[in-house]
Amino acid sequence: MTSVRFKTDLPRPKAAQPKPPKLPCVPGPSRLARRLALAYWIERQIESGALADYASAARLLGLSRARLTQVVNMLMLPVETQEDLLFSHRCRSERELRNACGGRRAADGCPTSHSASVG
Repeated sequence: MTSVRFKTDLPRPKAAQPKPPKLPCVPGPSRLARRLALAYWIERQIESGALADYASAARLLGLSRARLTQVVNMLMLPVETQEDLLFSHRCRSERELRNACGGRRAADGCPTSHSASVG
């Protein structure tokens, strides 16, 4: 007859770790404002011929083409929203921005993942 041994000193599951507190806004432009400025810079470089296309911009910046599409799609936001991002001092995340658009499409002034094709 074969005997089977069970290990009984397994580590116990750890208690759920509390989420770290949200970092406060730092003075200066927000992340979204810097991304919006990056989107304008990319468009300017492509229009001037310094960059061939979005795929070359993605390679230059070390971004995936999908992420570059998300950045460039910020140009499709309504002008009022862009101004709010650039000139307000309130912290805002991309998720909050997407939720504010409420699932509307680019034709309504909010970006979608298929609006600007990259590559």
